[in-house]
Amino acid sequence: MLSVGVWLVVAAQAATPPPAPPAAPPAPGPAGVGAAGGDYRVGPGDILRVTVYGHEDLSQTVVVEPGGRFVFPLIGPVEAAQATPQDLEARIASRLAKGLIRDPRVTVVVQEYRSKVLHVVGEVSRPGTYPLTGRTTVVEMLARAGPLSPQAATEVIIVRPLAAAPDRPLLPNEATSASAEVLRVDLAALQAGRLERNLDLAAGDTLFVPQAERLFVTGEVRNPGSYPFHSGLTVRQAVSLAGGFSEDASTGGVRVVRGGGPKPLTIKVKLDELLQPGDTVVVKAKLF
Repeated sequence: MLSVGVWLVVAAQAATPPPAPPAAPPAPGPAGVGAAGGDYRVGPGDILRVTVYGHEDLSQTVVVEPGGRFVFPLIGPVEAAQATPQDLEARIASRLAKGLIRDPRVTVVVQEYRSKVLHVVGEVSRPGTYPLTGRTTVVEMLARAGPLSPQAATEVIIVRPLAAAPDRPLLPNEATSASAEVLRVDLAALQAGRLERNLDLAAGDTLFVPQAERLFVTGEVRNPGSYPFHSGLTVRQAVSLAGGFSEDASTGGVRVVRGGGPKPLTIKVKLDELLQPGDTVVVKAKLF
């Protein structure tokens, strides 16, 4: 059975359709769209490379200003906010064609994505801030920031600001109903094929991978200790996580200590009974 971390990488590849072959460019040169593809919307701070074929003096790198525009030679300010690279190609070419250049051929490529970012934090190998370069799903982003650590939970949390997105991660304990929407994605459901839960991410989102709740296994097992808890975990599975029974273990003498405080509850359990977060599984020794 694939681990969650390995499955996420495989699912990201399977869930993403193969890219369509690029259209032939109107003239020799680089392709007319940036790495983001046609669905990326330019915003303030993005760095663009604008090429006008046959006019190297006009080809240049520009930065989209806070107001959403940039200035281009001969034509002046160009509105760029919420435009795709293809939109900008058409706008610039149309204005250059008005008595300035005959049959202009223009490409616009996003060199650096700075206007739309999201944050990935928690139990991943590469937490940090990532550019949002087009339609991106939970599985795709976890594949980029992963693999998940062994301590990761099987549920991830998306915190989506309702107002202006902060320039730092917004954690679940900071979110209120007025400031952010909190969405939860069950990775086990995704692994079972429920891809409708593979939500699209938005600029400003924080994707938080929490640490799994824990349980404890002690007594006559090979590797007593603390282990991640997941929904549906049985006593038998917990013992297996701990390396299995030792030679001196009594398979009929398993107890679960449940609840905190001064008077925890001790329960005799069968191997196929379900556990709860925080339980301590105690395996007793055989009586000789």
